[in-house]
Amino acid sequence: MTQLRRCITRGLLVAAAVPVLFLILSLLFPLPPLKPYSLVVEDRHGRILQAFLAQDGVWRLRTSPDEIPRKLKEILIRREDRWFYYHPGVNPFAMLRAVIQNVRAGHRISGASTITMQIARMLRPGERTYLNKAVEVFRALQLEARYSKKELLEVYLSIAPLGGNIEGLRSAALLYYDTPLERLNIAQLFDLMLVPGDPNGLQPDRKADRLLNERRRRAAGWIRRGLLTAEDSVVIWNTPALAVRRALPRAAPHFSLRVKELFPGAGDIRSSLDLGIQRTVEQLLSNHLRPWKQRGVHNCAVLVVENTTREILAYAGSEDFADAGASGQVDAVRALRSPGSTLKPLLYAMQMDRGELTPRSRLLDTPYDAEGFLAENYDGTYSGYVYADDALRRSLNVPMVRMLKKAGLHQFLDFTSSAGFASLRGQRARLGLSMILGGCGVTLEELVAAYAAFPAGGKFAPLRFTHDGTAGDGKQIFSPASAWMVTEILRGLDRPDLPNNFEFALNLPAVAFKTGTSYGRRDAWSVGYSAGYTVGVWIGNVDQKGNPELVGGKSAAPLLIDILNSISGESQKTILPQPKDVRGRLVCARSGFLPGPRCENLIDDVSSDSHTSRRVCDICREILVSPDERLSYCPSCVAGNPFRTVTVPEYPAELIDFWRKSGTAYAAAPPHNPRCSRLFSGDGPSIVSPSDDMTYYFVATKQRLVLQATSGVDVHQHAWYVNDTYLGKNGAGEKLFVPIAAGEHTVTCVDDRGRATSVHIKVKYVL
Repeated sequence: MTQLRRCITRGLLVAAAVPVLFLILSLLFPLPPLKPYSLVVEDRHGRILQAFLAQDGVWRLRTSPDEIPRKLKEILIRREDRWFYYHPGVNPFAMLRAVIQNVRAGHRISGASTITMQIARMLRPGERTYLNKAVEVFRALQLEARYSKKELLEVYLSIAPLGGNIEGLRSAALLYYDTPLERLNIAQLFDLMLVPGDPNGLQPDRKADRLLNERRRRAAGWIRRGLLTAEDSVVIWNTPALAVRRALPRAAPHFSLRVKELFPGAGDIRSSLDLGIQRTVEQLLSNHLRPWKQRGVHNCAVLVVENTTREILAYAGSEDFADAGASGQVDAVRALRSPGSTLKPLLYAMQMDRGELTPRSRLLDTPYDAEGFLAENYDGTYSGYVYADDALRRSLNVPMVRMLKKAGLHQFLDFTSSAGFASLRGQRARLGLSMILGGCGVTLEELVAAYAAFPAGGKFAPLRFTHDGTAGDGKQIFSPASAWMVTEILRGLDRPDLPNNFEFALNLPAVAFKTGTSYGRRDAWSVGYSAGYTVGVWIGNVDQKGNPELVGGKSAAPLLIDILNSISGESQKTILPQPKDVRGRLVCARSGFLPGPRCENLIDDVSSDSHTSRRVCDICREILVSPDERLSYCPSCVAGNPFRTVTVPEYPAELIDFWRKSGTAYAAAPPHNPRCSRLFSGDGPSIVSPSDDMTYYFVATKQRLVLQATSGVDVHQHAWYVNDTYLGKNGAGEKLFVPIAAGEHTVTCVDDRGRATSVHIKVKYVL
């Protein structure tokens, strides 16, 4: 009895020591990592866009056991390891049987490797020695301790050698047969299960005859056992074994590379792209670019985004990735380019939220010295006084520069930062007012992300490269009211940037868009949106070569309209519902503000109850004039003179000066009574040049500073001073060219009524 107890005790100690020893050995010799898988980028419907070699240079696509038929899986397990689901990684009975058979034969005729042991051997290949077999046993136990049986079967199916640098059944199905694994017939599947036993001797593209004979020989037994049917046998006997190695799909190459960059791991990535839409976009892009190539324009990029989810549906960084002559590998979606006029709608949205702007606000469109450069419109003309909606539809430059000056450059840069323009942050120190005309660099990706906020009611969210179908929360960067008002402006048809065939595309769908052309005509843009999609188009040359015909409305807008018409499933006549706080109102036609008691000509406008200023018109003013309306009187000089009351507009001095020089008729107050001796009050001259708080760089000592100011109709002359030193006189609105020394200066203009205005500047000479 005592002896029995001792045996039991020793057995228990050994049983307890085995797991402890296994744990210690596992800590000393940890399980090596599994082989890296290939990265497979799929579209949102599971179609492969592109696959990339694993880190070790092997095609190794993750293969799920669910991708092969149940009966083939059963045959595989019965052939390789019939007790797979029951042993801990090692089958001791099979090992004992193999030892007895090999001893009797005097050489190795039978193996006892389980599927798990085979995985261990494939992870660290080596010669078949007893020591290596012991290592395989240990590693198999480690694998079983870490992974489930389903995971182990997936690993086996994914790393099984299938000839050359192909591992795994899914890789072989695509490379040998150009067909997804689940669509192979039973003969092809059976071949792929046989090849790992002799990868070099049964490789389908090199040893087809031998593989066919092996397939028929092995299948015969399974047919007799009933696991394969008579119908299966017909396919197995008659299907050729020869395979031709093919290349894997290479759709949407720039997008696939972006996904690889964003998700540097391995495995399958279900991306946001829709391969059907991608192919449609690529075909339209190619058709559209063909005639432009004959004119010397070789590159085009398109980005399509789903509004509700901000998922990228189509991404074409170039027409042809493989076209080295056109630098096809350059991803123009990410290229930093001058945006032309495409930032203007964002400035409108910001100013509308500040209450400074509505569609019928009045803006000055007159010559303007903007921080040292003369802002000009695209066609070189000026309109004088324009409505805001007209200025945006016509993409006038001068009103936008003036608006940015009033809004504040840094405030607008903060706003663009909230709209996702990360590229502008690094340029911030060197940007000026010209940025609103394209004097900066942004990407097509940034523009599309920002414009997608408009159909989302002012909510910005980053673009998404993976698919889950959910709508992102986003952050409110401008109000739904501003989004709606800007959208209604950009939907307008009275604009010069509409493509010639746009009237034929109005049925499907409602579209709002803005075009842009960079300086030197190096970039043509069109960015727009419908209720469902936001689309951005860039066309130009990646080598920065300009082209005189490269204009946004002519080059990019037609492609944008074609894309939106092609991908939209139904006619949508609205883009955004009108927000509850947006209402119609009447405003003074002369000022764009709420009418005062003297405003006679009223027009329709829309505004936001929660954002728009309630400012009342101050242009239509009541004055006292002589009975013949040749003189005006102030309260100081009206006494004793016959008079009557009239209403006249008091326009800005710059506008009066522009009208006067261009010969435009306008209504204005008559000259003031010359016999009046009172001191004049009111605003002094408006200095056009130089600009306040600016630094001017001169490259030659003979270079001159331009002095120019505008005043009201009662002013005829200006006197100019620099640091209290008199420089001379000129007519109101005229230019005076003067030499000036380096340093800080105060420039003062005094009109002939004694009113003065000053600006402060710095002058530096660059030698």
